[in-house]
Amino acid sequence: MWNRIIKTSLALYIPLLIFSLAWGYLQKQSLITNIAHIQQRNILNKSYHLADQCEVLIDITSYWSNVVFPTNFSEGKPLDPAFIDEYIKIMQGYEVYDQLRFLDLHGNELLRYERTDKNTMEPKELQSKAGRGYFQKGLSLEKGQVYISPIELNKEHGKIEVPHKPVIRGVTPIFDSNGAQIGLAVTNFNMNKVFDLMKARISGDNFYLVDHERNVITTNLSANILPHQANMSQMDSSIQNKLKLRNLIFEKDTFFMEKGSLWVYQKIHIGFEKNVGMNRYPDMVKVITENDWAIIQEIPPSYIRGRLQTIRKNLILFNFLTLIVIILIALGYAKSQKEKRNFVAELKKKNKALLNNKVKLESTNRLLKRSNQRLQVRNDQLKDFNYVVAHNLKAPVSSMSIIVDMLCKSNDPETFKELLPKLESLSSNISTLTEDVETYVSILVNQGLKLENVNLLLLVKEIKKDFLDSLLEEDSKDFEIIYRFEAWHTLKCSRFYMKSIVQNFLSNALKYRRTNVDSHIIFESA
Repeated sequence: MWNRIIKTSLALYIPLLIFSLAWGYLQKQSLITNIAHIQQRNILNKSYHLADQCEVLIDITSYWSNVVFPTNFSEGKPLDPAFIDEYIKIMQGYEVYDQLRFLDLHGNELLRYERTDKNTMEPKELQSKAGRGYFQKGLSLEKGQVYISPIELNKEHGKIEVPHKPVIRGVTPIFDSNGAQIGLAVTNFNMNKVFDLMKARISGDNFYLVDHERNVITTNLSANILPHQANMSQMDSSIQNKLKLRNLIFEKDTFFMEKGSLWVYQKIHIGFEKNVGMNRYPDMVKVITENDWAIIQEIPPSYIRGRLQTIRKNLILFNFLTLIVIILIALGYAKSQKEKRNFVAELKKKNKALLNNKVKLESTNRLLKRSNQRLQVRNDQLKDFNYVVAHNLKAPVSSMSIIVDMLCKSNDPETFKELLPKLESLSSNISTLTEDVETYVSILVNQGLKLENVNLLLLVKEIKKDFLDSLLEEDSKDFEIIYRFEAWHTLKCSRFYMKSIVQNFLSNALKYRRTNVDSHIIFESA
């Protein structure tokens, strides 16, 4: 019974288990997709911080491309102090505004304002920036164009400033009143505040801002910014190696599972990219840049496991309850099957008993039929027996009756002397007939047929005596019995049956003879 319960339970549970696993897998995929969509929106929000910063940088930098500088503008002859002081006064309240510089066409700074504290920008020592990349890019700009540099660690006097300061620069050419280019205006924005906003978490995720070579610019896993531009620590190297993802062979917006984490990759569209159909700036040719930033959000396995815990609990609860219900169903089914088997077994037992009774009844019917057949045969035999006995006794009894009658009517001694031997012979024949009847009865009770050598001549002569009365009649005196047993006169047979046959022959011969002529019967062997 328990074996059947287990088999039934497995037969019912395995499809439900497959269904529940498929359902759990689909729920997991749906959850991962939902988390990825949330992170994509999160990346979009973070990219707005960077996009807004770039937009302000472009607007502030492009302002200087429209300012007319004096023809003799130089280190010794700066701009109108009232004008520049008013400008700095306004800009120093903008916290991310870190530096304002004017460079001549040789890379030498003509004017330099630098933030000294949160609300103050002051003139600083002039430096040469002839060897910097943003200066070389600025020389190729046309009037009205703005170059946005990559995000870099700020360098002063050729060395990286400590503590590290990530900056992004806007560069535009400046011209004098004659329309001749006299140098470049360079604006530095400090990116620390923007990075702090971008590194804010919403669900224990890890944030990575990377450049087009997938170098980490900033991440919430490390306090170091742009570690590949400074001395990279072991942690920074580990983070960099962590981002070597197989599913990022083609850099396109996507999300995927790898190393147990959910990764969401999305490029930052600032609005001035030539390959993006955005109209953030009416004249995109004014903005020149090589920047191709992307944000990678990593959802660690621990967070995913936590979110999947509810699905697992529901799945386990579903399977547990399902298993209980299936076991109960299997118990009920096994019980009903047992009752059914018992009923079928009992029914088979009764059918078998009925079949046995049927066989016995058929056997009994056959026995009764055979008994009826034997009784019919026996009845037929009794009829034959009655006929034979009556026929065989008729002749000697009739003859004896005639002789007795003749003896009663005659007083002649000679007549007595002649008839008494015949009467004795008839009596002997009747005795013999009685023995023959006994033999016939033994045959009827299946005691076997007695075969013996019978002398036909003697038998016929003995039977002739039984018909003495018929032969003594007046019309039978000319009836003759002829014996011709020269070939053989002995036959092995039943004496009773042979005697009955001969009696029938002789009786029929006497009964159906022609009375107007001499008659005879011939007994002949050949």
